[in-house]
Amino acid sequence: MVFFVLGVLLATFAADAPWLVGSARLYAPLVQGAGLFLAWRYRRSRVAAVLIGLFMMDVLLRPSTLVPGVGSVWDSSGVLFLFLMAVVAAMKDRGVLSPRGLIQSAVIPAGLAGGLMLWAVRPEFLGWTWQRFLPWNLSGPLGVSDAVLSVGTVALLLTGGLALWRGHRLDLGFFWITLMVPLALRSGADSVGSTVYLTMAGLILIINVIEKSYTLALHDNLTGLPGRRALRRQVRRVGGSYALARVSVDNYGALHDRYGRDAADRVIKKVANHMDRIHRRGQGFVHAFRHGSDEFTLLFSGKGRNEVVGDLETLHSEIEDFRFLIHPRASRNGTDKDGAPRHKSLGWSLTVSIGVTERGEKKGWAATYWAVTRAARRALARGQKAGGNTVAK
Repeated sequence: MVFFVLGVLLATFAADAPWLVGSARLYAPLVQGAGLFLAWRYRRSRVAAVLIGLFMMDVLLRPSTLVPGVGSVWDSSGVLFLFLMAVVAAMKDRGVLSPRGLIQSAVIPAGLAGGLMLWAVRPEFLGWTWQRFLPWNLSGPLGVSDAVLSVGTVALLLTGGLALWRGHRLDLGFFWITLMVPLALRSGADSVGSTVYLTMAGLILIINVIEKSYTLALHDNLTGLPGRRALRRQVRRVGGSYALARVSVDNYGALHDRYGRDAADRVIKKVANHMDRIHRRGQGFVHAFRHGSDEFTLLFSGKGRNEVVGDLETLHSEIEDFRFLIHPRASRNGTDKDGAPRHKSLGWSLTVSIGVTERGEKKGWAATYWAVTRAARRALARGQKAGGNTVAK
């Protein structure tokens, strides 16, 4: 909301200021470029699609009026952008360079490029941009066409509904962008105000990506356990001596590939329950974290690795004793095109591999957090190489 208000103030009261006119054209591509890097880094294909669309709106379509007085590429592209952004907002994020992520990232730019080619060949199709079809005359007071008002309202309701339903920061960011794009269209393609609005829209997405990634690093939504950043904070609090154990689910990749994400999430939640149980039993000296994917970390403050092996063996045995039935029909990628199960139901025997190390009285580089975590990872790798289902030192 802060960037929305700032964009309105700048576009309204400082649109003719030389410092804003000179810097707006420079900051826009820098903001979009930084946003695309973050979208790739944090696997946010929806953000990449919207940022590329904002870049095209701000740079490639300025100014280009094919049929003056009838309709413009700028206004038509704005309406098309609002529609496509609502479609992308309803999707789930993928890795930008994954096959699905590339397709998702291309939805808005491909749609805008297709519209440009169509309007270059058949400019009369731009006439619908400023046609009046609503029963109320709102174009004059609001400064936008009936098409922008109609599509923008639908996109606003959809993105706002998704933000309330999912509770995701990026969905809230798409909601604010849906408010800013009509303001950019109202300013016009030749105005620096449109660049201000579109640049602020890009900044909203950048801030939301950073905030969401920071939140996930502190807290894992799936398991309820603290994340990697919380682990590093706790290590700094513990200080001198601690043991650190990395826990990994055996055959997790095969389970995910054969029975889908839902089954894999069940396994992760079950292991997280055991992690939380050992945390409660430890009465404050042991802390559990989700490190990522199928891996967890246990931090034992003031302990050596030989002192915690017994606790880890108990954890290992408790997990090994648990079995449950996995049904392929409950997973998205566990069925063929005709809906038939690709694999039979499976009684899954859950096991984990654990690698443990300690900081102890080490000095220098060997005592750093990164050195200790690498040592735990190497111990885990040795256990997995030996066949898994073990505790390795």
